[in-house]
Formats: sequence, C-alpha cells, structure tokens
Amino acid sequence: MQKNKYQLKCVGCGHLTFDFSLWFQQNQLCPKCGSKHAEIEYNTDYSLLPELLKAQNPTNFWHYFDFLPLYNKENIISCNEGAIPLERWTFFENYAKKHGINCTIYVYRNDLNGGTGTFKDIAASMAASIFKEHSISQYCIASTGNTATAYGKYLSMAGTNAAIFMPANSEASSQAEISSYGQQIYCVQGDYAYAKQVAADYAKKFSILISSGNIDPIRVESKRTMVFEWLRLLGKMPDVYIQAISGGTGPLAVDKAVRELTPHFPNIHFPKMLMIQTDKCDPMVTAWENAKSQNFPDGFEKQYPIIENPQTEISILATGNPATYPLIAKLVQKSDGNFIRVEEDKAIDAARLVAYERKIHIGPASAVCILGLIKAIQNGEITDNQTVLVNMGEGIKRSPAFLQKLGHHIKQISSVEECQIPNMNQFRGEFWEKVS
Repeated sequence: MQKNKYQLKCVGCGHLTFDFSLWFQQNQLCPKCGSKHAEIEYNTDYSLLPELLKAQNPTNFWHYFDFLPLYNKENIISCNEGAIPLERWTFFENYAKKHGINCTIYVYRNDLNGGTGTFKDIAASMAASIFKEHSISQYCIASTGNTATAYGKYLSMAGTNAAIFMPANSEASSQAEISSYGQQIYCVQGDYAYAKQVAADYAKKFSILISSGNIDPIRVESKRTMVFEWLRLLGKMPDVYIQAISGGTGPLAVDKAVRELTPHFPNIHFPKMLMIQTDKCDPMVTAWENAKSQNFPDGFEKQYPIIENPQTEISILATGNPATYPLIAKLVQKSDGNFIRVEEDKAIDAARLVAYERKIHIGPASAVCILGLIKAIQNGEITDNQTVLVNMGEGIKRSPAFLQKLGHHIKQISSVEECQIPNMNQFRGEFWEKVS
C-alpha cells in the first residue's frame, strides 16, 4: 500500500496536506490560510497511464485506481459507474451540415452510469470509498436532487449516515428514493441557497463533515476521469465541450485533468467550453453578457448577479447564487468559449426530438444541454472539422414528472371511424421546427 500516493495542495497558498485523513481532521480547510479549495497531486508514475488507456472494456472509473486518492482497493464502493460509451449522434451532424458545418458530435450519456443513472454517481462512489477508508460515519450535504440521490445510495453502502438537506420543492420521487436507503432527508422551506445555509449550520452545530460544493476535491478528482475516458475512447481531446451548468464541477474537472496531463502528454489541449443555462435561471449567462459588453474588464469574473428563489422548473439547475462563476468564467474565457441561454419552455420539445431520433428518454437538464448544442450550431459556435463532446447529465429516471409531459399526438376516440393509419415520419419536421 503506497502511503505517499497523493497530497492535497491548497490552491490559495500552496500548503500541502498529506492525505484525506488529515484533511478531514482540518475540517476540509487549509490550516495556513483557511481556504477550502485544494487540489490533489499524485506521486504516481504517469508513464503507466497509456497502458490503462488501451483497455477495451473497463467496468468502472476505478480502472484508474493508481491516479485516484484511495490507498486500498478493498475500500472501493462501486456500481459500475464512469466507464460509459461515447455515442456518435449523426442526426445532429446532419443538422450542422444544413448550417454549413461539417463536424463530429459525440454524446457522453451519464444516464448509463450504474448507480443512479446521473453524472453524480462517480463522485458519490469516490466519496463513499474514501469515507469507508477513513471511517467517516457522519456526513451532510445540500442538494436539489441528483447529488442527494447518488450520495444517499453510495454512502449507505459504505455505512456512512447522511443528513441530506433539499429544497421543499425538489422532486418527491428523489426524496422517497433517498430515504428508502435509510438516510435522513430534511426538506427545507426555502430555495437551494437557503438549504445550503441550513446544512452548513447543521454541520457546525454537530461538528460533522459537509460537502464543500463544486470545488470539493472528491468531486473534482472523480469527474476528471471523464477526460481519461475520452482519451481512451477517442484517442484525443474533443475540440468543443458542452454541458448544462448549475454549479460547475464539470469544467473544473476538465481543467484539472488537462493541467495534470499536459506535462506528460503535450498534445492534449483544453477544449472550447460552451456552458448552457435556462432562461429561468441564468446568473452566469447574465454576468458573462455584462462582462462581454464591457470588453471583459479586469476582475470581470467577480461580478455576477444572485437570483433569489429561481423560478425554473428544472430543480437541478436552480443555482441562483453561482459561487463558482469566478472560476468557470476564467476557464470559458481561456478557451474562447461562451455562456449560452436557452428557452426552458423548449426543453420538452428537445426531449421529444431525442426520443424520436434515438429512442431514448433524457432528463430535463440533458434537454437543456441539447438545446444549447442546437443554438451553438445556429450561432456558429462550432466550426468545420471540430469534434464536439456533449456531456449530458441525467436520464428520465430522475424526473418522472418530466416523462409525463413527453406524450404527444395522443387522441381520444370513441370508435374506429376516428382512426387513421399512422406514419411516424410525419413527426420529424414538427420536432425539428419546435427546437430550431
């Protein structure tokens, strides 16, 4: 067992903490400057990575164990997450060709993860494994749904009790699922920001560890393995990276992976980042547009609006106080990327289009991501010969109420005389018209 496998380095002052056991004793804070933002550095030989990238069918992201902050493989808690295929969606490539763009489009479907079918499963697997290794028996977290569900399941598998704080308007089905694992749900009468505050008060009152949010090194380290998988499956980095954004662990993880790998694999490049938000909760887009109108003055990333009680119906995108915007905005700027606003009312139509073209059901946040892809094509954000990777967050399982809205052309009849022979091809033009 390699006891000097990794260390946590404070992003603020560079102080080193030599493993998670000490990090937890420090209450997940740098003892020198008080920052909670730390990144993990590895003492592993990176010449071992190319061999791992040759694997054909790894069962989960723990395939990269040598590059993950766990000492003992016996502590791994996994439901086969993080080793999912990339799907090439040629129907969007054909749509791009109609706009004069020849590109290749891949979709990374997190609904194929084996835990709860969301992009949070990887982080939950790592958290549960680390907590098991370091005998963490109590933990608390605030979430609008996906994180709560994934952590609720995986932490229960590790024997860690979780107090989970959710806005009262979060999905009832998620609340039921989480509590069925034996975890405690607290429905907070307020928005997500208030739920986070109550969770923080709880952690302080009972001296319990709490998730440090999107910069949590557990989340970032697990999600950065997406980049390893893209290199394994594509043999290169995508040119454009698209995701719907609420907090922003995804782009932070991509950046961490690229910075980590570049010294060893100089051909790796940072992709253009296109971050998508719904018009019902768009503080990052608004901040970006304001900064762009002023030609991005010094310190632009520190200015962003706070939306109290966002009126979006997509609860997992309801982050009205985007505390990670200063970090994400600089990454988007570095990549010559953009923040894109889409119409939430079209999310159902986007999900219907995907159901028609691919015969799968996607969740509401994934539908927002698809709308962002369409708008990016329309606006020329994607150019010829680029490889585009669309990171879709969740499937329909996470939002049964959304599924109920997907029905269309359901006709009530009283006799056979009212029936006609169906032709499914007639729907294609209708679906594309509604999302374009």
